[in-house]
Amino acid sequence: MIKETESANNLSDRHRTHLEHLYKPVQKEINDVEDILGRVCRLPELKTLLKGGKKLRPALVLLSSLYGRGPCPDVTRLAAAVEILHLASLVHDDIIDCSLNRRGRPTINKLFGDKSAVLAGDYLYFLFLEQAAGLGEYVLTSLSATLKNMIRAEFDQQRELFNYEVYEKIYLKRLAQKAGTFLSCCCKLGAMLAGAPPKAICSLEKFGLFLGISFQIKDDLLDFQGNPAVTGKPVSNDINRGVFTLPLIHALKNSANKNILRDLIRRRKLPLSSLEYIIHDMRKTGSLDYTGEMAKRYALLADRALSSLPPNPARDSFYCLTEFVIKRDF
Repeated sequence: MIKETESANNLSDRHRTHLEHLYKPVQKEINDVEDILGRVCRLPELKTLLKGGKKLRPALVLLSSLYGRGPCPDVTRLAAAVEILHLASLVHDDIIDCSLNRRGRPTINKLFGDKSAVLAGDYLYFLFLEQAAGLGEYVLTSLSATLKNMIRAEFDQQRELFNYEVYEKIYLKRLAQKAGTFLSCCCKLGAMLAGAPPKAICSLEKFGLFLGISFQIKDDLLDFQGNPAVTGKPVSNDINRGVFTLPLIHALKNSANKNILRDLIRRRKLPLSSLEYIIHDMRKTGSLDYTGEMAKRYALLADRALSSLPPNPARDSFYCLTEFVIKRDF
């Protein structure tokens, strides 16, 4: 019998190979980014965090640059900066969410405690600023605005814990702030630093926004459908934290058993039997299917944003990436 951790690692290798195929036009530069991360992130506490990961944000920066002069030292530096910013946000998210596993491995806060994890996250934010500082005022201003949006969205989410009045419109706005604007910024700045034409930059910016929203909706679906051995996260983690994502928002509005669902969720820290009941009801109500369709809808919008771009290897990778986002299981 294969142990769960071994299964997760094997699946991780399979997915990594798939992503490397999507990132093929800029694989050399992705490797350069990983080398930069290894050089600058020297804290022992960060070793587990640096392993694995999709490298989605650096890839978007580098692929977008192919609509201009292509990857240059500044573009590669930006790609490293956005990945460091992403890692910093993950460290602080894990502390806020009391998460014990990330990418199938123990989180920094589990291994070293919350105090060390806070310092590790702060250290990563400093490294991000150090990497981004030499890229010009506009780049730093854009990334700062993106970070502000992400933090504001997290504040809003914390205020809304166990709030039954969180509607789909509010949820989607939060996703745009938290996930969409970051990927949008990666595409925009990668293209801009490479001297891409304004029309291409605008299309790539829209692509990143819709891709980010689709990605996060799929993430929220995997919280109820995913295999923990693949996702590296416990199933139904959002419910126990009081975070109402689209599957639950839809079920609370449309389920014939909405009052039972509310009563269960109010109890908090639900046993497995209660979580299974909620997931079964979501499936019966069509909430999981609805969430999957919404992820596809935003992926389609991302594809449409690409339609005005001239064909090149980056566009082919972007089309494959939107398909990967909605089909992935991690």
